[in-house]
Amino acid sequence: MPKVPGIRPTIPTQTIDAYWVYAYKKSSAAANASGSNYGKWMLFYAKPALDEKWERVKNLLEQGLLGDVAKCSTAKENPNATSSKTGVIIVYTSDYTDQDDVYRVAKVLYDELEYGKTMYYKTDDQTYAGL
Repeated sequence: MPKVPGIRPTIPTQTIDAYWVYAYKKSSAAANASGSNYGKWMLFYAKPALDEKWERVKNLLEQGLLGDVAKCSTAKENPNATSSKTGVIIVYTSDYTDQDDVYRVAKVLYDELEYGKTMYYKTDDQTYAGL
């Protein structure tokens, strides 16, 4: 789980000075939390749709319908990105062993964002292992 830097209002496709913009549930202590059970849902969008979908994720987060933290890729060229035409929104879950919560978050994302594609999930341990 990343340490969340100072939150500032940003639009992902107009942000060129950072790879990620962050949002978190206001009542959450997760902004500075660390742990080994974090996992994440990864939602890939064409760049023209990214800003609108990010706003929707932030609203769902603030309503307490997701986990505690989310991040979105920006316009800054990222050597790790698979395509310059798509961006990714990452929504964290605090405990990948809590399957009910992992699937609950997935259902909210799928339904509320009308995702309609395969959703991908992996643990932070998998990310750190390069998977």
